[in-house]
Amino acid sequence: MRDRDDVSDGVAPAKHTAFRVIAWIMSVSAIAFGVATGSAIFVEEMEIHAFHNVVVASLLLVISAPAALQAARHADHPLPGLMQIVAIGFAGVATMALGLTIDPFTLPFIVLGIVLWVLWLRRPERDGFPTGRPSIVLLLLVAAAAVPSVVWASDNARLQRIDDLSEHAELFHWVETSFYALAVLLLGLLAALRPRAFRMSAWSGGIALAIVGGASLALSDHASALPSPWSAIALAGGIVFVAAGEWEARRRGTGR
Repeated sequence: MRDRDDVSDGVAPAKHTAFRVIAWIMSVSAIAFGVATGSAIFVEEMEIHAFHNVVVASLLLVISAPAALQAARHADHPLPGLMQIVAIGFAGVATMALGLTIDPFTLPFIVLGIVLWVLWLRRPERDGFPTGRPSIVLLLLVAAAAVPSVVWASDNARLQRIDDLSEHAELFHWVETSFYALAVLLLGLLAALRPRAFRMSAWSGGIALAIVGGASLALSDHASALPSPWSAIALAGGIVFVAAGEWEARRRGTGR
């Protein structure tokens, strides 16, 4: 008996295989680079970049890898992962535009994400946007985070535009921190629109926010770290968002 994935939604086996292979490449790459970047946090010579390395490792392991893994493992129903990839891609393009900088580390993931969407959209039958109602609770939490997140993203994008000397600019740390700020905000919005369907996005966005809050508390003297009391607010807010998202998803029934 042929694997259901090989014939699902009327997709030609070659296109379906291409979709799954690309998604796995994105997953493995995000995990490998995320682990490598996270390991650099403990290298003495890289201490000046410790906060930025936390941001980049979290961007890869907490935000990007789960989305690609969901699409790879559930190629017949990849919408939760694909929608998260859309949010990531939009945040990446927006912050590269704000920073007037092309980030060579971010761009490949965005391009491969577009390829996945093209392959998915060419399916004769595919999942539509999930039905359901937005969560007022999650929308209020996202609204509360919107202004400080946009300000943080804008400040780091500005630094990428004007900084011609520091290692942070050479390593694209400013634009990647800006990218992180907008990505977390957009994942929160995605989860708020359909808490049951995009449960993964609530976890990714909330954990990422908590991580940056905790890292800012521990590395308060590092570039891009959130100042007090925003660091503590981010840590608490991330935890609250995950809890609220899980409560909303369970209340509305466990989604796929």
